[in-house]
Amino acid sequence: MANKDWDLDDLLDFKFDREVPETNNNKVNIDDDRRLYEELRRQSKGNSAPAFDVPEPLSNHKWIGEDNDIFEQYDREHAFSRMPDKAPVEEVDEHPHHNVKEIEAIKQASQEAYDRYRSNYTKNKNKIEKKSQGRKRVNGFHRVLTTIYIIAFGVFAASMIFMNVLPIDVSAALFGVLLLLSLVILIQTRSRKSKNWGKVLATLAAMVLIVFYGVGTAYALGTLSFLSGSSVKNESAVADVTKHPFNFIITGIDVDGTIDEEGRSDVNMVVTVNPKTQQILMTSIPRDYEIYMAEFDNAMDKLTHTGFYGVPTTIAAEEQLFETEVNYYVKVNFTTVERFIDAIGGVDVESEYEFNPVKMKDWTVKEGVNHMNGKQALAFARERKAFPTGDHQRIKNQQLVFEALIKKATSSRTMILSYNKVLSSLRNYFEMSFSSREIRKLVKFQLAKDPEWKIFKNSVVGGDGMLPTYSTGGEYAYVMTQDSASIENAKTLINAVLEGQDLQTDEDGMVTVASGE
Repeated sequence: MANKDWDLDDLLDFKFDREVPETNNNKVNIDDDRRLYEELRRQSKGNSAPAFDVPEPLSNHKWIGEDNDIFEQYDREHAFSRMPDKAPVEEVDEHPHHNVKEIEAIKQASQEAYDRYRSNYTKNKNKIEKKSQGRKRVNGFHRVLTTIYIIAFGVFAASMIFMNVLPIDVSAALFGVLLLLSLVILIQTRSRKSKNWGKVLATLAAMVLIVFYGVGTAYALGTLSFLSGSSVKNESAVADVTKHPFNFIITGIDVDGTIDEEGRSDVNMVVTVNPKTQQILMTSIPRDYEIYMAEFDNAMDKLTHTGFYGVPTTIAAEEQLFETEVNYYVKVNFTTVERFIDAIGGVDVESEYEFNPVKMKDWTVKEGVNHMNGKQALAFARERKAFPTGDHQRIKNQQLVFEALIKKATSSRTMILSYNKVLSSLRNYFEMSFSSREIRKLVKFQLAKDPEWKIFKNSVVGGDGMLPTYSTGGEYAYVMTQDSASIENAKTLINAVLEGQDLQTDEDGMVTVASGE
């Protein structure tokens, strides 16, 4: 051919892929070559694509100029000569062998260049298709994931707002962090410009948070369900349990099984709480103490028998005894105590004596601190025959167990780790007149203020007597008779806490009202 400046790079730019006419007798007809070239040019002008199969350029191939006509580009860059219709024969015949070799070299180089180009193009095209399909699958997965994430976050936020147990500053910080993380997750998983490592981290974070939202929602709904199912109607409630002092009683029924089983009230304790002074006073009453029941014409009986007639009878008797109002009650039984203590991992109780409980003769309570499970703590709290003072020491032991329960239950770590177990252990074995809203307010108060509760213990004492009781039909039974001085002291301490006065414990372990000096 006339132009001898072609090289391999030119061929790659041009994507030369046409057959070079075969020669006869080692001669080349240049006019035929030019006409074929012009014919191909005319065909390409009339079609959107070249007449022969020229592959699409690779993504990194740079076209020369803005014109997409490869023929015009080639002609412009390589100055292909437009030869006259009748080229001089002598010009062709001057170097016939040189032209034949040149055409053969071009043909071979063109085929090799095209084969390499086609191979690379096919490989890159397959990679691009795979990446495109993979990106579509990942995007579909991320769309589903983010939809689930948004729903889980919404349900979690609604349940936590409705539950309303977290302090305002804690809630603001928690939801601020979660909203920021949610924004990052949505951007990383939805944006096409995100890096692969960003998508992976965002996906893992979304999965972890979905689990967190699910667990948090389950906790909230479980708590609301438990509190609603355990609460009963109460007309003696105070306006705000986090601002006003109140009394509640703990009545422990001496039966196993569900809380609807009736029995004697073996544990009787008036608990006075003042959230402002952060004081708790536990006033215990012996089970056989002399009381009077207003609903039975003020008949005399011992306190434990009021359990047969229901909690309202027990509350009325204790209100009359101390001349105070009881605002709430908590009703438990043997099963409740065992289940609750086991759920929180046991309690550490300090004993004044070493003894073997009647209910667990193979177990020895050591003097000092003992770690007890539910069954052991119950046996410890019920024991009285092992002590010289009998029921008086049993009351002290009950107070020690209750104090250990308060300390363990108010530990945030304990409640976080044992939350579900505590709720499931107490369901159907626990009854109270605190409303769900009041319990949640107390929890929120505890979390927000983290008060250091000062716990004081007191009990009333009495004498020994044999008196006819209402529950025995007038037959004589053992009764601990009232001691007026002990009762008056208990009234003074209860009123002091309700009125916001500080209590103190003297060297002899007696609780008194602080002088204020």
